[in-house]
Amino acid sequence: MCVNIMLICAEEMKKTMKEIHERLDKVSPVDFDCGTLCGEVCCVYDKEHSDEELMLYLMPGEELLYEDNAYFELYTIASNAPDYPDDWEDNIFVVKCTSPPECDRRLRPIQCKTFPLIPHISIEGEFHLVFDESEYPYVCPLVNENRKLEDDFINETYSVWKMLINNPVVYDLVKIDSRRRNEKKVEYRIVK
Repeated sequence: MCVNIMLICAEEMKKTMKEIHERLDKVSPVDFDCGTLCGEVCCVYDKEHSDEELMLYLMPGEELLYEDNAYFELYTIASNAPDYPDDWEDNIFVVKCTSPPECDRRLRPIQCKTFPLIPHISIEGEFHLVFDESEYPYVCPLVNENRKLEDDFINETYSVWKMLINNPVVYDLVKIDSRRRNEKKVEYRIVK
């Protein structure tokens, strides 16, 4: 009986993740392919510029979309890895594109689809979207040049992240990332 319940839960989670991906596929940060600004550097950086492999962690349940997928390799990291909340119990899934930039864009992880925005919880507990000004080994023109983002992209990204942080695991991660930003006195620009 537990197996059936777990399968239903996994199917529900997969359905929810598909719906989120579909919502984000309908919007874009700008009204053109932003990869034309930088030669798709966020997709091809490790392949063309470094031996270091760049991977993205997935939201809980998002890994279900990447099982047996030819475009992406799925890996796990122990939940006690640095940069993750101490109370996480399950393994963390990360994904890597196998042939950037030819990956199926509809299957990009949520973090890719919502970039250059990331969720942030202020010291007062308020939820915001901010520009992702993390240190990357490349420069994103959308962030660096402070490009105006499409309103529908901002609104849909806000709505999706607001929904995702209802999951305590996601909330904990966003909160810890936000706290690190504040402790390091990293300046960030609130978008919404």
